[in-house]
Amino acid sequence: MKLISVELTGSYKGLHDSVFDFSESNSFLLAFIGLNGCGKSQLLELVAESFAFIERCQRREFRIRKPLGFDVAIVYQLSLPTNHSTGSANMVAGSRMAVAGGIHNPKFKVNIKTDGDVKCYIDTNETWQNIGIGELTLPDYIVGYSSGLNENLQRAFLKNAVQYFDVMNTKLKWRKELSGELNDTQMVEVNEKYLTRYPHIFDAPTGEALEQDGLMSLRERPVNLSQLVYLDYDSAGLVVASLAMLDRAFRQEVFDQLRFKHPSRLVIEYDLRGDLGEEESIRDIRVLIRIAGRDNFEGIGKQTTDTQFDLYELDYLHGKITFDFNDVETLSRLREENYSDPVIFFARLYKLQQLGAKNWRGVDRTALRRDDFLGTVKKPLKSKLPLTIRLMELADDEGEFANYDDLSDGEAQLLQTLACLKVFSQDPSNQRQALFLFDEPETHYNPAWRTYFHKHIKQCLGGDISRTKLLMTSHSPFMVSSLKQENVYFFERDEQFKVHMKPSREQTYGASFDVLIKQFFGLRSLISQTVVDEIRRQLKQGDAQVLEWIRENLGSSPEKAYLLRKLG
Repeated sequence: MKLISVELTGSYKGLHDSVFDFSESNSFLLAFIGLNGCGKSQLLELVAESFAFIERCQRREFRIRKPLGFDVAIVYQLSLPTNHSTGSANMVAGSRMAVAGGIHNPKFKVNIKTDGDVKCYIDTNETWQNIGIGELTLPDYIVGYSSGLNENLQRAFLKNAVQYFDVMNTKLKWRKELSGELNDTQMVEVNEKYLTRYPHIFDAPTGEALEQDGLMSLRERPVNLSQLVYLDYDSAGLVVASLAMLDRAFRQEVFDQLRFKHPSRLVIEYDLRGDLGEEESIRDIRVLIRIAGRDNFEGIGKQTTDTQFDLYELDYLHGKITFDFNDVETLSRLREENYSDPVIFFARLYKLQQLGAKNWRGVDRTALRRDDFLGTVKKPLKSKLPLTIRLMELADDEGEFANYDDLSDGEAQLLQTLACLKVFSQDPSNQRQALFLFDEPETHYNPAWRTYFHKHIKQCLGGDISRTKLLMTSHSPFMVSSLKQENVYFFERDEQFKVHMKPSREQTYGASFDVLIKQFFGLRSLISQTVVDEIRRQLKQGDAQVLEWIRENLGSSPEKAYLLRKLG
């Protein structure tokens, strides 16, 4: 996966008529650096908004209500063959994509026009050829993470989460209408209504079933989660829990800076009483209860009525399930039920969690349905969800335990970010493509952890890192010193406040931290400005007095040594 360029025509927040060219980069990780307010985070938002809009256009069950309001062209490349080759199920006769064996390492361009029109192209022999949006291949996952209070990055992800919720909510309403005491005519009327209004969610029966029963039943089309996943408090816990599906030796190697890194016990609470849940997720709840064992299940409240049991096949609509990841049999049952891939474990729990959008403010859901909405929406922290982690215990290498919620901010952030990179890039077939958009992911790390962060990222991603691209904003010289200059992009605003992005003019790889701080972050001195101001005040008192003051008050620094040489 490689992001080659983003070209904006018009305005997106503080970005105006700009080309962001990454074609000369040669690393899986690109660092966006510069002073606060220079447009780094807004570029991440623009990338997220663009891919989210493309997914909404591509998925027939999602709805486009308005254009984005600006023109943007995204060029990216995947490191896998296309799946529209001659003879494949996805082939379109006469398409530029219908090539035997597929097109290897395809390069795509998507142009989203101001009026909402979307044009897609594929590069064939250095010529852009038009293709349909259904033939376009997106990265398997686009994952966002922000460590600060600025939550604008999540907006694009929430837009598609609301789209998913709307589809699943429509399915639930359909099932509820059919669960009443209806005669055959009424059932047909209900099915006709939903088939007419939502042809991309339901299918009519065909063949013998249609001849015998007509529209007495409908087929539900499978609905996948959005390919855009944002790590907030709730989903980050699921990602960390998914580490239990990986080998213990891997966790020991990659998370060596952390004491508590092995998921040991997980308690999840599901709650379907608010008519939340869809057929596949409900089936997953039944499977998880069976995997954990009846002794590790606790029903909450009243048992289901006969009608509820017929609908859900659950004894309780509200309950807790406990997983002991130290139990070999539990892990074996998870693998037997196809949970061995950590991203599958995550997705099956996350799917139910996403339906918690029902409990967001109605005004927020309405705003997020507008494609051109660029305001701030805060997803409620620890909001009432159909599925919640109530307890997660982590073990160290010696068998001691700690509650996940008791980790320090730095420990939790390192565990979350590295777990995210591993879970969404891990793929036994080496086909999964992932784009990560991380806004200052290392803000809570101590200096030593920041020094090792690049190394840990490479360990997480493993051998084939060409399938992954990480765009990361940072104010840290530690990360910059780990990257070649062509992978470091400096942002600044000119006198008219227009954002400019350019690769570093000087080599950054192996550069000392003090040099990088002065070069990119506007510092002329490496000591506190408070101390600089005091030194200037002391210099007015005369050389003899200031020398004595310097010797008695200042700690070791190049600045102190310089002043002693100059004044002595």
